[in-house]
This record gives sequence, structure tokens and C-alpha cells, in this order.
Amino acid sequence: MPKSYNDYQKRLVALLLELGVPKAPYKRISLVFHFSYPKSTPKYRRLEGVPLLNKFDCDNLAKGVMDALEKAGVVEDDRQFYSIKVEKFRTLGEDKIYVRLWE
Repeated sequence: MPKSYNDYQKRLVALLLELGVPKAPYKRISLVFHFSYPKSTPKYRRLEGVPLLNKFDCDNLAKGVMDALEKAGVVEDDRQFYSIKVEKFRTLGEDKIYVRLWE
């Protein structure tokens, strides 16, 4: 895997451990990604919450988070999820990920 992906994984695992997310037999996961606009985007074209259609594959975004959950010991195996919901939007703020887990 590229160094950037490995660094991303390490940051996610460290955050999960810092937050103390408990290990459980989670079965469903919802992920909402917010990506900031590139600096080249004119300010008049920037809107909060615009769906992001042409960047980043949803399946790859989900896999990165689920792998981090596994590495952090939050889930036994990411195959245990039977339902995965992924959404991605643009934000005027900083990049962020919202993760919700259900047993």
C-alpha cells in the first residue's frame, strides 16, 4: 500500500484508540465523509454539503475505515458488517469523517 494510505490508517487507529471505542459485535456501519474544497475552487462556487460525485470511490473510503476499526481491535473482522452506508460531501470547513456503529 502507498505510504499515504499507511499514514492515514495509523492516524485513524490512533484516534480510535484515543477515543476508546469499545469492542463489540457491530453489524452495521454508517460513514459520512466531508472533504474540503481544493484551493483552486473559486469561493463563489463553494457551498456546504454539496454531494461529492466525481472524487473518491465510496467502497475504498469505507474499506479504509473498516480496516482501521479492525486494526484498532474495535471489530474482530470487517466481514461481520452486513450493512454499510457511505456518503460523501464537500465542506467549507476541514475534512472530517462521521462513523456510526450498531450491534
